[in-house]
Formats: sequence, C-alpha cells, structure tokens
Amino acid sequence: MPETNPAIPDTMSVLPAADTTLAPSIFQQHQLQPRHAKPIIHLTGYDYLVAIILFVSFGTFVWLYVSNAKKLNQLVKGFYVNRPGGQQTRDEYSASNRVGFLLSLLFLFTIPLFLGQVTEYSGIDLRMSRIAMYSTISIGLALMYLVKYITIRLSGFIFKVGKEAQDYSTAMLIFVNMLGLFMLPVVICLEFVKQVNPLVFIYTGAFFIAGFLCMRLLRGIVIGFSSNRVSKFYLFLYLCTLEIVPFVILVKLFMRYTA
Repeated sequence: MPETNPAIPDTMSVLPAADTTLAPSIFQQHQLQPRHAKPIIHLTGYDYLVAIILFVSFGTFVWLYVSNAKKLNQLVKGFYVNRPGGQQTRDEYSASNRVGFLLSLLFLFTIPLFLGQVTEYSGIDLRMSRIAMYSTISIGLALMYLVKYITIRLSGFIFKVGKEAQDYSTAMLIFVNMLGLFMLPVVICLEFVKQVNPLVFIYTGAFFIAGFLCMRLLRGIVIGFSSNRVSKFYLFLYLCTLEIVPFVILVKLFMRYTA
C-alpha cells in the first residue's frame, strides 16, 4: 500500500466553506433609501442637434472627397485661379450639379452652427430654441444669396452684360462653397476642443469669413474692370449696396457682441 506524502494535504479531509447566504447583506440595514424602483437612463446635457449637424456635414465632405475627388480639386483650383471668362468654369461650378449643391448645403450647415456657437459663447439670448435659430439663419442665408443671384443675373440681362454677370455669379458660388469647407474644421474644433480658448477658433472663423468676402469683392472688381461693357458707376453702386454695406454691418455686430 503506497504511503501518502504528508506535505500534500488530503482533499477529502478539507472542511467545506462556510455558507455565505446566512451572512448579513450589505444592501440591508442602512440609511440609504432608493428613489426609483426601476433603473433610470442617465442622459447628459449635450446638444445632440449639434452632433447631428456635424455628422451630416463631415459625412457629406467625406462622400464628396471619395466619390468626386476630381471635381472637388477643380473647385479648389477655381478658388484661387482667376478664370472668370472660362466656359469650363461656368459649367463645372453651376449650382445645379451635385458637387455644387452639396457644398452649398455644407455652407448652410457650418455658417449657422458657427454663428450659434458665437452667440452661445457671448451669452446672447435670442429667445428661441437651437433648431429654430439654426433654421432661421440657414433660411436667411439661402434667401439672401438667392436674391443676390437673381439680382446679378437680372442686372446682366438689363444692361446687356450677361457674360460678366454669369462670371460673377459663378465666382460667388465658388467662394460660398469654399467657405463652407474651410469653416467645417473650425466648428468641429470650437465644439470639441476644450483645451484651447474658444476665442482662438472664433477669431479664426471670423477671419475666414472676412477674408473670403474680401476676396469675392476683389474678384467682382476684377470682372467689372476687365470688361468695357460694365458701367463703373453701376458696379460701384452694386458693390456698396450688396457687398460692402452688409459686410460692415456684420463686422459691427460681431465686434459689439464679442468685445
């Protein structure tokens, strides 16, 4: 009969563990009282409308970059290459094509979001909901550019400068689309980057808007002065009433509420 090793304990002789079901529960005999009988889902105070706008905007940009990279690159070239009289420019950047339409929607998403972020940072109470504010700004911008586009084309028809009017309306569309692209990273950083002072992104966005407006104004002057059929007096009158005066008003309002 083999001898057992005394160093190895006999498992048959180990006593069973104590029954823990008889121990007092830590969830009883305390002063904490439950408030709800069922679990409650915890929701943060984050504005999910902003997340939806950013998701749709970024998804639109990614889809355009993947499926229409060539046209998107042509649009970027048309921004800094001065080809106001080219038929190819007018065909590529018309508002009816898919790239121009989606980039215009991107502009209508990012600019209202940026203005809403500025009003929130400045503590301006517009006495309306977020969705109402974004919708009002988007509709206002769409109507403003629609009126401007119709005015330009109608002026070109009346004064027999249809080619110049089409060139300038095309240039206006290019700058609108490019501004929407440039403002997308600004609104994303302004919403999620909390380690940097928000004024950095606010002034960056304001610089982009002012710079694009000045460049569009300069492009209009170049188109007007490069044609002998355009009256310099009517060109100056148009630039003052529909370009310079609204820009000055926007700058005054921005400086007033962000100072």
